[in-house]
This record gives sequence, C-alpha cells and structure tokens, in this order.
Amino acid sequence: MSSKTFISDLHNHFTDKYKLSIIKKSNSNIDSSVSIIIREINTNFEILFIKRTTKDSDKFSGHMAFPGGVKEPYDSDSLSTAHRETKEEIGLDSKLNCDLLGRFSDYKPVNPEANKFIVTPFIFYLKNPNVKLVKCKDEVDALVWIPINFLIEALTKSTRIGTKYDKPYKDNVFEYKGYKIWGMTGKMLHAFLTEIKDYHT
Repeated sequence: MSSKTFISDLHNHFTDKYKLSIIKKSNSNIDSSVSIIIREINTNFEILFIKRTTKDSDKFSGHMAFPGGVKEPYDSDSLSTAHRETKEEIGLDSKLNCDLLGRFSDYKPVNPEANKFIVTPFIFYLKNPNVKLVKCKDEVDALVWIPINFLIEALTKSTRIGTKYDKPYKDNVFEYKGYKIWGMTGKMLHAFLTEIKDYHT
C-alpha cells in the first residue's frame, strides 16, 4: 500500500461514497469541531490524539481526544473552527500543512453536562510528517501518535457495554502505551476505523 493510494482512497471515499450524518441543531446547542489528523512515518500511518489537561472548567478534562474545540462567533464555519482550534492547541497550521480529505459524521456526547455540544470532525492528511507541533500547555498535556494498524487490530475487542447515567451504555475503548481512548472519542474512532479499514491493507 503506497501513501498516495491510501490517502487518495480516503479522499475519494469521504468525497463521493461516504454517507454523512449531520445532527440537526437548535439554539441551545454548542457547535464544535475536531481534527482527525493522519500522517505517514516510515511507511506506517498514524492518527494524532491529545491528552487534555486536567482542570475543573473543562467538561472533557484529562480525556484523550482529537484536537479541537468550540466554534467562536468569528469562525465562518465548522471547518474554520477546526483550523483555528488545531493551531491554538497543537501549533499546527492545518490550512498550510495538511490536505483536507473530507468531513466525518457529527457526534453528540451522552454526558448530561456536555450533551449540548455537537461535534463536527474533519479529516486531514499531514503532508510533512516532521513538522514541529507545539502543544498549548493550558489545554494539552500530551501529543500522542498511534499507528492505524494497531488501532484496527484492536477494533474487535474495543466494545464496552455497561450502565451509565442510569441507562444502558456502549462505547469503545482503545489502550496504547498507558493512554486510554474512550467515550465519545472512542466511539468516533471506532466508526472512523470501521469506515477506512478496507483501504488499509
């Protein structure tokens, strides 16, 4: 599998074949965007995650996540939010350094304290894998690249079923070198990997 073929396949898939699911928004919703960033290192593809800093003001404090955040009034659209938040959190100018591969389906947290958020993910390919990333210390505790092949291998064992907020609850959990991805990010990652795994052979 060449990088050109894999990335081209993803772009074609999310442009022409993917059935995008968009959540209808109301005035009470809070728009936000995240960036699913892929790079190639030594013929291996990886996805970037951040570990959020621990602080009381963050509903997702300490969680593993994709770079991203809340849409501001001056953001022209959800993609602009993804670009701005990515630059603020990890110092990456995704407009300059990435190719946009497409948009992924909207997600909404089940956490009652955060379920007003509607999260719109965008998929990027980092053209220069050695570009320097600078984490915002107030928001990001760690930057973690995880190989896609490792994540795909973990897909079948990732499902977790239990009870949460007094209701049946299912999410997906991925563990890598002491980091744990779960909750909304785990479910989003599971759906994304399921969508792309046939191209990653």
